[in-house]
Amino acid sequence: MDRTSELHYLISGNNQFGRVNLSRAAVGAAVKKAKELLQEGYLDVRISTPRGRILLSDEFDQLEE
Repeated sequence: MDRTSELHYLISGNNQFGRVNLSRAAVGAAVKKAKELLQEGYLDVRISTPRGRILLSDEFDQLEE
């Protein structure tokens, strides 16, 4: 599988300057980055799984390995 067809976890959040959208290949890295965004004051932080499930911050523990 080449890099362009890998499925990723998508992380997004809002702050006073706008919206950020990031991706991570591994679930642990996605949860870590989402928690970092929350600590930095981002709002509406979400993780979208490769299967299309959207998790809000109080659901991140459902993803942790």
